[in-house]
Amino acid sequence: MTIDRYDMFPHMEECLNMTVREWLYFHNVMHRHYTHYLGRKVLKSPFDWIVARDLVYDTRPDVIVEIGCYEGGFTLWLAHLLDAMNSDAQIIGIDINDTPSAVEHSRITWVIGDCLDPATQDQVATLCGGRRGMVIEDSDHKYLVTKAILDAYSRYVAIGAYFVVEDTCVEFLNLPPFPGPLKAVKEFVESQRGSFVIDRSREKYVMTYNPMGYLLRVAD
Repeated sequence: MTIDRYDMFPHMEECLNMTVREWLYFHNVMHRHYTHYLGRKVLKSPFDWIVARDLVYDTRPDVIVEIGCYEGGFTLWLAHLLDAMNSDAQIIGIDINDTPSAVEHSRITWVIGDCLDPATQDQVATLCGGRRGMVIEDSDHKYLVTKAILDAYSRYVAIGAYFVVEDTCVEFLNLPPFPGPLKAVKEFVESQRGSFVIDRSREKYVMTYNPMGYLLRVAD
């Protein structure tokens, strides 16, 4: 028995000579659209998905702000992870579309709107309420947008927690947008004068969509 929707993909033995660049390009452009959690798409590398689990478990944030939620699959997975951890943490899911808001869980509060809109930011500030936070940025990925999001939302990241900027690989793979999020990350970290560092140890599986995108807050 075969599953027709997967017949288009090569098998492992046909890919043994792939370079890392070829694999990332293949997965980022094509295969990620076939990754789901409980029926909802999760546009992430499976390796980064595992790293996200480690980040949440290792740092135990009180609130996770996810910017750009697509169908809400990853948001729901985060909620179930926190359930398994017996955590009291909450999730704030921000998206410009209302599609992910169909996902319901007691830990998730949806904020529908542009994350850079002052009204949205006011809502998030109220919901965060000074708690130890972690931020995951997976929205537009254009340089200026990512730069603005880093400036606006870094305040919610606690010392010892992470600001994860997704899809910094686009600049390595020569994929649009140009310039992309990696330039924004480098400029942001430099401007912070040591309060954030790029944690390359979180790239332990090599195959990551987020090279240099794991930003650890080490000081105010």
